[in-house]
Amino acid sequence: MTYHEGMRSSITLPIVLASVTLLAQETPQRLVQMTVVATTNKEEPVTDLTPSDIHIKEDGKEHPLAFFRFAGSNREVAPPEPGELVNRPGTPPVALLFDRWNERIVLAAEAWGDIGRAIQSLESVERLYIYFLTPTGDLYPVHPFPPADADLRGAPQISPAQLRAEFDDAVKKLNGFRDMDVFDPGIRANTTFQTLARLGTQMSAIAGQKTLLWVTRGVPLELLIEGETFDYTPQVRGIATSMVQTKLALSTVDESANGAGADPVGQSRLTLQMFSSLTGGRWYLSGDTVHALNETLSDARGRYRIAYYSDYRGNDKKEHKIRIESPRKNVRFVTREGYFGNTPEQDPEIMKDTSFNAECHSPFDASEITVRVVYKKDNAGQHLAIHVNPSDLLLTAQGDKYYGAVSVAFAIYSGGTFKGITKPDSIELNLTKDQLAQAQKSGYVITENLPAVSGADRMRAIVYDEGLHAMGTVTIPLN
Repeated sequence: MTYHEGMRSSITLPIVLASVTLLAQETPQRLVQMTVVATTNKEEPVTDLTPSDIHIKEDGKEHPLAFFRFAGSNREVAPPEPGELVNRPGTPPVALLFDRWNERIVLAAEAWGDIGRAIQSLESVERLYIYFLTPTGDLYPVHPFPPADADLRGAPQISPAQLRAEFDDAVKKLNGFRDMDVFDPGIRANTTFQTLARLGTQMSAIAGQKTLLWVTRGVPLELLIEGETFDYTPQVRGIATSMVQTKLALSTVDESANGAGADPVGQSRLTLQMFSSLTGGRWYLSGDTVHALNETLSDARGRYRIAYYSDYRGNDKKEHKIRIESPRKNVRFVTREGYFGNTPEQDPEIMKDTSFNAECHSPFDASEITVRVVYKKDNAGQHLAIHVNPSDLLLTAQGDKYYGAVSVAFAIYSGGTFKGITKPDSIELNLTKDQLAQAQKSGYVITENLPAVSGADRMRAIVYDEGLHAMGTVTIPLN
């Protein structure tokens, strides 16, 4: 078996707007993918939408859906059969960034208490992680993401009270004098943006949708320094685009929105609102972290993954506005508001390689694609029957056939260390209507036979949709 050594460096997944040319069309098309949160006007998750319940318009023109899938964290997955392993959807990761670099002294205690109450209000803090942007401009991990290659099976769960105590201890530890650089508005802004990009890169190694909740005073969108105006709109757009590429929504709690620390001209507010609107997050007022955190977790129950095709033009610099509506009453949507036409395209092979590399080191199994694995071992080697739900894949109807493509690879671990990955095997899907119907009942079956690996204690089966750039994985204990 041939392995490719994985990289441990920081990872940024490429953009998901893949340029393709559809059959019977001369104009190149790009696949625009979106994560959509559906709620009622009381912010309750809506979990029963069908494709006909979603109408999507780009620049006022309606586009048919090319892909639709309910992706709520509470979606039902049939229990595994005896001898079968399945990747159940888990709580989407949420990182809370407490920004003490940009805070006002008059708001420091208020923000501290607000976040503490938010943590304490939760029933579970599974997959909630906390970081500080410290008064000296450093990113400090209070309760960080698990390390790369971590095996989380059987790991103890921290309670809300324990996490609150960790948070309070960190606040007390990091109280102190602020770095003098914070008084330079240019350094303050650049340090902030670099921290957001860095944390976004860390989160990019986790497949699927996730949220960064930034509790902050923010930084102005424009600064006047020594008579010269500096516009940070390009930086905000660039960071937001990278976040969208890795399915990361940035929600903000604006700690300068009211009260003694109010931003009189609203420039910082514009920055926070722009980040939220471009990434599909939400913007909240000061003191609203309890609502923000609970709503973030509630939103995960009403998520949908959708995609549509749009004309692609290489010299397009326009910002394309997206609007989603429903003929159903009392349905509201939260999603990003558009994309920029000059967003760079990426090589599909680079996208695939980067995605596989990230998933090899992720502590979590990916669940964008439902995968079931039956694993057997004998003297001849290892035998796997991988059942993939075709409803989770991008399939294109052409005549009476349905076409798609997936890649399958296996990551090997020993003693908590990643050892390597098999070369991804690309599989073309070519299904009749009857074959598709059968596969939707029992799964599209991929059989793989691998030689035994000496010393390995677990293996991760990775399935990658080459059209959606989505993943599903199952970690298999070998001992």
